[in-house]
Amino acid sequence: MLLIGYDYYHRERDRLARDSMATARALLAVADTELTGVKSALLALATSPHLSSGDLAAFHAQAQAALKDQSFAGIVLIEESGRQLVNTFRRFGEPLSASGNPGELQRIFQNGEPVITGLFTGALVQKHFVAVGIPVRRDGKIRYSLNGELDPGKLSSLLSEQRLPPGWIAAVLDGQGTIVARTHDPDRLVGQQGSPDLVQRMKQVKEDVLESRTVEGIQMLTVFTRSPISNWTVAIGIPQRELTTHLWHSMARLFIAGFFALITALGLAALLGRRLMGLTPPKR
Repeated sequence: MLLIGYDYYHRERDRLARDSMATARALLAVADTELTGVKSALLALATSPHLSSGDLAAFHAQAQAALKDQSFAGIVLIEESGRQLVNTFRRFGEPLSASGNPGELQRIFQNGEPVITGLFTGALVQKHFVAVGIPVRRDGKIRYSLNGELDPGKLSSLLSEQRLPPGWIAAVLDGQGTIVARTHDPDRLVGQQGSPDLVQRMKQVKEDVLESRTVEGIQMLTVFTRSPISNWTVAIGIPQRELTTHLWHSMARLFIAGFFALITALGLAALLGRRLMGLTPPKR
């Protein structure tokens, strides 16, 4: 009976892991779609004639108008030195930060490819953001980096909308293992490193199932999957105590079922014995 219960526990564990992995992949697809949408909006904005003419005041107004129809929080235009030229978090003409942009955005001027940053703190508003940056070319040269900044709180809301079972934890981590979004306590934990076991493993493989502890120290069965587009990871943790409780409940159900099966078998055997005794002719 113990072996049967142990086997049932592992089969249920594997089923939960498979189902959770499917959910993690779906969440990652939603996050990637969000980032792809930001990139598409920026590519359209990069064709603005105001950037060609150098009329940054008119471009600032155009960027402000574009935000009304988009899901990201702000738009920033920077030059190769890192100086901000336009920032929709400020009115045009107000002083802007000379630095404070994520270093990853500098790669845009080096290789001319779009960039998705990890989590950073905005210099002007002192809030956490992630950014999608694209090159703006004029006369065959990369003249600007045009960046759309996203509030990670929206990603935390997307995770919460999945309505995972109580106690389960879902999180999005950037390529460095920093927590970008989380279902539990995001206000305190966004910006911190994920659990060491998870961060180490997600840098080694694209997907896996492992036993690890959360940053709060809760023992979890964790599944994760990493995006080839953003290098972000979605992880879902199932509390080990829930799996253990499930094992004992399964064992109890199997024991009860086995007990009644044994009683039924004994009763049938006794009934069959009496019938056979009734059919046996008496000895002479």
